[in-house]
Amino acid sequence: MHYSLGIDAGGTYTDAVIIRNSDREVIDTNKALTTYPDLLKGIENAIDGLDEQYLRDVRL
Repeated sequence: MHYSLGIDAGGTYTDAVIIRNSDREVIDTNKALTTYPDLLKGIENAIDGLDEQYLRDVRL
């Protein structure tokens, strides 16, 4: 099974979502505070809250 990872670094929160490629169903989501000026930290925090079992199979 293959998945895609989406990230939205917004003004207050950074959202992360894992989508199953075969049927485009949302499998897992997480939200973390957006970190300024280093957006990468907020992105890492959002990804850290996702289920690792799916992250291993992220292709996009």
